[in-house]
Amino acid sequence: MTTTLAKAAGSVAAAAGPAPHLREDLLTPRFYTTEIAKAASTDLAGQRAAFEAMLAEMEADYNREHFDRKAPLDRLRELTAVQKEAYESYLVRSCVSEFSGFLLFKELSRRLFKASRPELGRLFQLMARDEARHAGFLNRALVAEGIEIDLPSLSGKRPITWFPLSWVLYSVFLSEKIGYWRYILIDRHLKAHPENSVAPLFDFFEPWCQDENRHGDIFNMLIRCWPELRQGLRGRLLSRFFLWSVFLTHSLTVCERGSFYTLLGIDPARFDAEVMRQTNRTARRAFPYVFTFEGTRYVQLRDQLVDTFRQMQALGEQPATPGRFLKNLGLKLRFAGLLVHQFCQPMEATGVQLEGIA
Repeated sequence: MTTTLAKAAGSVAAAAGPAPHLREDLLTPRFYTTEIAKAASTDLAGQRAAFEAMLAEMEADYNREHFDRKAPLDRLRELTAVQKEAYESYLVRSCVSEFSGFLLFKELSRRLFKASRPELGRLFQLMARDEARHAGFLNRALVAEGIEIDLPSLSGKRPITWFPLSWVLYSVFLSEKIGYWRYILIDRHLKAHPENSVAPLFDFFEPWCQDENRHGDIFNMLIRCWPELRQGLRGRLLSRFFLWSVFLTHSLTVCERGSFYTLLGIDPARFDAEVMRQTNRTARRAFPYVFTFEGTRYVQLRDQLVDTFRQMQALGEQPATPGRFLKNLGLKLRFAGLLVHQFCQPMEATGVQLEGIA
């Protein structure tokens, strides 16, 4: 979800320029909206028990006391310029991403209440609450770095991308689950290696990731309310496209911008592969098809894609010449070929597309 942000540093005004560390490319977080009228027609009859249980869990608000507004979030030690940029870049992109989730859920909640679906409106209202807490907490960590982001003004700065409801259900489920695995794996690593923790922010990751997990379970339930989304060719294509696209974005973000994970003592490529494997395994409970990692070239193609993407980024910083144009064209063609090859990697059926069919 892209936007213009503001940085406060010394005497520079907050609105002086774009956000630091948030360059415009395919990895930049974006803002979304969807078919809200269609969302309002969601039939909960077959998922009523699951819906009531999830609503009750959200109302219980187990993390109410977790996001302590008085908790210090200053870094624990000095960093080199490169390390500081990596840490701040992670905070900025994560903050904007969380805020985008808040905006989507808030709009869905508001419109669902107006459409006389108060139970669905309340559920999205509670998820918006969680996303606002996450964005606010990350924003506080940025303030500790001397960076201020004007979150309330973000929605008016950039165009909003429209997605069909089916795309939102699949992509948000995956985004929440992949977020869960990112947070929990970082938490486990830092508990095993506390010397690599550079900020108290990371101490909050374990309970934090449970919000991501709950949101993912809610979207799994919503997908089940639309059984046609998991059946036949449509279910196969939705599964393939969203697993592939979310994994691709994650791989490029983690591996091509891996300095943040290196700062924490984490090997970016191994971390990315583990997050993909765990998310792929989790998706078996929601999607009719998932990728087969064992015995396939999926991860090897990931490495080739990341390497080609790095070359494209480096070439883009060179002076414009005919030679650069031709080399860039060759890299783009190679990148496109690798994308197609990875997209077509083998998948296996999970059996969930048969659930609920008489």
